[in-house]
Amino acid sequence: MIADEQAPAPSAGERLRDHWRGEAERWAAVSAHLPVAGPGRLGAALGLSRRTARYLLRWYINPIVEQQNRCNAAFLALDALREARERELRREIAALRERLAALELQSAALDPMP
Repeated sequence: MIADEQAPAPSAGERLRDHWRGEAERWAAVSAHLPVAGPGRLGAALGLSRRTARYLLRWYINPIVEQQNRCNAAFLALDALREARERELRREIAALRERLAALELQSAALDPMP
């Protein structure tokens, strides 16, 4: 392979995969603490009741959120490992193709066909 050769432009599938990978990274962290207040007195009262319910249920909700965050992180790590392995395999295939072409040339030079 020539050192000056540039990498080919990413395909539409690669661009789409990169886009959704970015979205997955953006939304990977889940939080149990979203804003709960609304406008006006009714919104303030609802916000207070929701905060109270959240406080009382935190023993139940927080472990679920932590588990989901660990799961999301594991999926992203596995995807990164898969992508690295795919790049490694593509390099190996390219090297094997170059080696095969060289061996075919060498074979043709040693044993010319009549």
